[in-house]
Amino acid sequence: MIHSLQRSRSILIGCRLQVTILLLAALLLNGCASLPPRPDLAFEQALPAATRGTIQETAHRFQANYGEQASGFRLLIHADQSLNARLALIDSATTAIDLQYFIWKDDAVGILLLDRIMKAADRGVKIRVILDDVWLASSTRLLTKLNSHPNLELRIFNPNPSRDKFIRKELHFIASFHELNRRMHNKLMIVDNHLLIAGGRNIGNEYFGLSRKFNFLDIDVIAVGDVVEEASQAYDDYWNTDTVYPVSGWQHKFRRIDYAKLRDGVAHSLDEYAGLLETYLRQSQNWENWFTEFEDNLHVGEAYFLQDDPVKIDGQDFRLIDMIAYFADPTEVEFIISSPYFIPVRDSLNIMKKLEDNNVQLRILTNSLASTNHTLVNSHYKKYRRNILATGAEIHEFHHQPSAEVVELASVQPVTPCFVSLHAKVMIADRQKCYIGSLNFDPRALVINSENGLLIDSPSLAEELAGFLDTIMAPANSWQVSLNGKNSIEWNSRDGRRTSQPSRGGFQTVCDFFGRFLPIEGQL
Repeated sequence: MIHSLQRSRSILIGCRLQVTILLLAALLLNGCASLPPRPDLAFEQALPAATRGTIQETAHRFQANYGEQASGFRLLIHADQSLNARLALIDSATTAIDLQYFIWKDDAVGILLLDRIMKAADRGVKIRVILDDVWLASSTRLLTKLNSHPNLELRIFNPNPSRDKFIRKELHFIASFHELNRRMHNKLMIVDNHLLIAGGRNIGNEYFGLSRKFNFLDIDVIAVGDVVEEASQAYDDYWNTDTVYPVSGWQHKFRRIDYAKLRDGVAHSLDEYAGLLETYLRQSQNWENWFTEFEDNLHVGEAYFLQDDPVKIDGQDFRLIDMIAYFADPTEVEFIISSPYFIPVRDSLNIMKKLEDNNVQLRILTNSLASTNHTLVNSHYKKYRRNILATGAEIHEFHHQPSAEVVELASVQPVTPCFVSLHAKVMIADRQKCYIGSLNFDPRALVINSENGLLIDSPSLAEELAGFLDTIMAPANSWQVSLNGKNSIEWNSRDGRRTSQPSRGGFQTVCDFFGRFLPIEGQL
């Protein structure tokens, strides 16, 4: 036994030594690595709205019919519908495309959209792209190649100076954790300054129905009208902030920039993904019929584009949740929240209790352990289930194997995923107003990252959105979580009643159990 204790102590000392060495290495690297000086660039505004093309004609007709102050909206719930909307806008652009995303993968969907925006740039459309750096796998050389096109400009949010060296990158992140921990979770596409798409989707296979492991059930909204100019001004705020680094700042590091070779590589990758992309049109198309159908199915109302301030890390920034909070106050009957990750922060539980005291029914839709793609989030969310239920709120946890109709919303041929995960970030007040955007209900979204989205006053849109979530919260697609007569938590769905949380298997259950002991709740 003494030998065992001595061995355990030796192991512990060894681990501490390794951690100390890593921290010292991180601090050393942090002192050596830095970004090249930021180019001295003038403040750049979006190009004026297009004066020709199908997109301009669509926006002009809308404003002629509904007035300069109105906006029109259409929900994008089907995975293929949402990707086709992006393809339609890119293919039809005549002047400018502004893109802002947290994740842009180099998979089938990422390559398909990259190919389309490169073709748009080739025909003279001005492309601006802001990407967060934390999950950006593309090398600085590749980004510089893309940026060499005269109509294609990229900027990176809060980049890691050691981004091209894996070990150095991780060590630099540790040493500069306070600065590099804040990420840009925003998601936005603006085309010709007449139409925009906002919502929950990043760019990758699982967001558009093409992942065989799992696909997301997600919600975007496409908008036309007055709110687009507001979103464009918000985009410019990010484009010009010092926290966003222009890829041109790395240009001097590479002597030869072969854009033509990159273009050939993208075309080759697109051909390799032909089988997976059979549902989608791999070549640019005429989308006249799509725009006609879009105009015929619009909800009309007013909207505000909201986003967190893109300030420096130590600055006093504006939080999007503060502005959303005001529209919950006049709620009289029902407030619905859909968030894939749900961990109450600050006085959230008190606000939930206040809603109940005012006879407002709070209904929460989030992932179950079985449907989540982040088990550690569930490890910390589950600590709050009982307290949330005590406020009088309803909790519905999404079923990882929902009805066939819902699976079809999240997946496209030829893919059948192992499970479906909820990714929609939505709030609805009294089926009159709604928020659709990038904001999760967790500490990282509410306190650390930057977020954006649309706050929309349109009863018809809110009713359609609420009706859809009613379907998702029904027993066929979710478990309702409640306290039984013995004050124990139980789950009820089409599968019947159970007293342990549903999971995808024993390994996930074990990971979930031990995950609660990790002191990382504030980073989730």
